Amino acid sequence: MPKKSPRILVLDSWAVLAYLQDELPAADVIEDMLTQAANHHASLHMSLINAGEVFYCLARTQGVDHAARVFERLEFMFVRLHEAERADVLSAATWKANHRISYADGFALALAARLGGAVVTGDPEIHTLDHIIPVIRLTRHR
Repeated sequence: MPKKSPRILVLDSWAVLAYLQDELPAADVIEDMLTQAANHHASLHMSLINAGEVFYCLARTQGVDHAARVFERLEFMFVRLHEAERADVLSAATWKANHRISYADGFALALAARLGGAVVTGDPEIHTLDHIIPVIRLTRHR
C-alpha cells in the first residue's frame, strides 16, 4: 500500500496567536496539528510575513525579547517558515485587490495556493473564501 502524503496546512498569524495565548478551542486544534506534524501526518507551513505579524503582536503586548524567542521557536514546533517569493507577492496583492482581507492574510492564501494546502485560521474574512481555497476554520470562545 502506498504511503499517504501528509496534509499540507498553512497557519496564519491568527492561528498561531490563538495557540500561544491558549485561546480555546482553537489552541487545542493547533496542538493536535502540531502532534500530527511531529508524527509526519501533516506538514505545517507559514509565510514569514505572517510570522512577522505574530512577532509584532507579541512585541506590543509582551516585549521584543519574548517575541524574538517565540519567533525562533516556530520552526522547532514543526512549522516550516517560507520566504515570500516574487510570485507570492503578486498573488497576495491579487488576493488583497479582489477580497476584503489584509495584505498579510494574502500571503497565507498565496502560500496555501502555491503548496496546494489549506489555510488554518479563525479570521472571518478568510472564512468567506472557503469556496475558492480550502480553509480550516478555528474558533475561540471569549
